[in-house]
Amino acid sequence: MKKKILLSLTAIFLLGVFLYVSAGYYVAYSILKIDHTCGWHENSKPNTWDTAIDANEYTNLTRQRLRLNFPSKDYHLEEWQNVYFSSREKDIKINGWLFNYYEDAPVVIVIHGIFPNGKCKPESNLIASLLIKQGINVMTIDLRNYGQSDIVSDYEDLGLKSYQDILGAFDYLKHMGFKSNKIGLHGISLGAVPAIFAAYEEPEIKAIWADSSLAEFNMVLKDEIGRYGLSIEFGPVVSFFGKRLSGVDPSDLNPVRKLSNHQHYFFTHGDKDERMFVRHYEYFKNYAEQNNIKASFWLAEDSYHVDGMFKYPDIYGKKMYKFFKENLK
Repeated sequence: MKKKILLSLTAIFLLGVFLYVSAGYYVAYSILKIDHTCGWHENSKPNTWDTAIDANEYTNLTRQRLRLNFPSKDYHLEEWQNVYFSSREKDIKINGWLFNYYEDAPVVIVIHGIFPNGKCKPESNLIASLLIKQGINVMTIDLRNYGQSDIVSDYEDLGLKSYQDILGAFDYLKHMGFKSNKIGLHGISLGAVPAIFAAYEEPEIKAIWADSSLAEFNMVLKDEIGRYGLSIEFGPVVSFFGKRLSGVDPSDLNPVRKLSNHQHYFFTHGDKDERMFVRHYEYFKNYAEQNNIKASFWLAEDSYHVDGMFKYPDIYGKKMYKFFKENLK
C-alpha cells in the first residue's frame, strides 16, 4: 500500500513538473517568437500607410474608432531615401528610410516596437511626419529580424542586442554629415528599450524620447505571465526558456537602470494603457526624481497603448519639437 501511495505521489509530482516546464516554455515561446512581417501593414510606405487597415483587429472600440477616423493621408510624406548601413554588431545590415529635408537641422532616429512591426507601421510613419512638420529630420529603421533588415534569429532579443542597430544608424548619420550632438532617438513601446540602451553606450546621444516603455524586468515579467493566467511562481522557468530561445538574459531587461544624469529623456504613456501598464511610467518618474535624471513626463489622458500620438497629434508634435530643439544643439 505504501509503495502504491509513493508511486502515485511520484507520478503526481512528475506531472506537476511537466506541466510547470511546459507552461514556462509555452509562455516564453509565445512572447519571443518573431513574426518577421509588418502584419496588415506589410508593404506600407510613408505615402501609403493608413491606420484603418487593421482597425478591426482592435477589440477595444475606442482604439478601433480612433484608427478608423484618423486622417492618415494628412500625414503622408512623399520624399525619402531607402538606405542600408551596418549595425555596430558585425555582418548585420540594417535598412532605414531617411527623411533628410532640412540642412543643418537635427535628426531623430525612430525605433519601432515588437512584432509584427517595423518602419512600415503607422506609429513610425506618423512620428516621422510630425517631426518633419516641425523642421526636424528623421530616420525610421527596421531593427534586425524585422522588415528589410537582416534576419539573424527567429526570436526577439528584447533590445539587448538590437541596440547595436541603433548605434549603427547613429554612425551612418554621422558619416552623412550630421553632428553627434544633433542626433536624437525616439523609441516606441519595446523600441524605447534599445533606444535607452544605445544612449547608455553612446554618451554623445543627448536626447531620448520613450513612448510607452517598460521600466523594469520583474514588473514586466509579472505582467506578461499574468496575461496567460499564471502567477509569478512561473517566472524562473519562463526566464530560463527565454534565455535559451533568445540568446540573451531577460533579467538584464532593466532600462530604468541605464538612465544617466548627463542625457535628457522624455517619457510619455497613455493613462489607460493595458499593454504596458502605467506603473512602468510611474516607476520611471520616481526613479528620475530620486536620481537627478533630466527627464520630462507626459501622461496622455484617456489614451491606451501608443494612442497618444493619434489622439493628440498636434500636442505630441509640439512637445517633440520643444524637447528635441532644446536638447539637440
